[in-house]
Amino acid sequence: MKKTTLLKAALGAGAVGAAIPVLIDHLLVHRKFELPQGAKDAVSGADMTELHALRDDYMNWLENYGYEEHHMITDDGLMLNGFFFRAKEESNIYAFCAHGYRSSGKTEFCALIQYYLSRNINVFVCDHRGAESSEGNLIGFGAYESKDCIKWLDYLNNTFGPDIKLILHGISMGSATVMLMTGSPNLPENVKMCVADCGYTSAWDEFTYKLGEMKVPAHPLVELVNAVNKVVAGYDFKKDTSAIEAVKRSKTPTLFVHGDADAFVPTKMVYEVYDACACPDKDILIVHGADHAASFITDQPAYEAKLDAFIEKYVK
Repeated sequence: MKKTTLLKAALGAGAVGAAIPVLIDHLLVHRKFELPQGAKDAVSGADMTELHALRDDYMNWLENYGYEEHHMITDDGLMLNGFFFRAKEESNIYAFCAHGYRSSGKTEFCALIQYYLSRNINVFVCDHRGAESSEGNLIGFGAYESKDCIKWLDYLNNTFGPDIKLILHGISMGSATVMLMTGSPNLPENVKMCVADCGYTSAWDEFTYKLGEMKVPAHPLVELVNAVNKVVAGYDFKKDTSAIEAVKRSKTPTLFVHGDADAFVPTKMVYEVYDACACPDKDILIVHGADHAASFITDQPAYEAKLDAFIEKYVK
């Protein structure tokens, strides 16, 4: 083979190799890329048929219950949408709920909204930037979302009054988001407690874990994708999404929840954030047989009992 042919082949291989981290980052953080539901379920490793059916029932209930739509402009000019479910009786307690990756507020929390309303607690769910009804083209894995959600809390305080009591509740990426919020110096003082359900220690750790599961060498691929993301999306998968570093600064009583059959975010991560959490009051619930984001559905009595006790102790 001629030297020119070898050179062209080498350059072509190099171009393909360089394009792979760009493509992966695009798939991870760009809104326009959306996996079909079947592919999502395959990636998670879970059989989600029953969960989807239950969610349909809860969603029908929510639509019949009714809600108010709210809007907020982020610091970089995006319009985000939120949905307020008012308790039947007057209440100064508000649960603020942060949804997971490529999900939406109402869909992710449809069952838990019903739980909170049954306890006469108002519920506010947001659609993160790059998700469902909100603007934005990039997903932040908590880096953007935690800052946006703190601004949402300021909005709630301005709208409903500074005397309200706030509960943070996050699932999956939303769990990482609320953990990041508890480590922020800008967290409002009227946040009384936090529920962190099936969150990862950082996006970096989660990507490394999933690549290992797929038998793909994580390094230097994670480093290359992260380098692309810092240019494209403006944040670092390791530093800016680290829930484990955030909870080291937390003063917010936190209930950590995880399923012991989670096929997406490994259960070991909940022990890592629990051990790292510096808040003086914390507890942990491991739900037997629960897959990712399915702890409440899997063992509703255990989840409710733990959450009831936390609310009674730190909010009411």
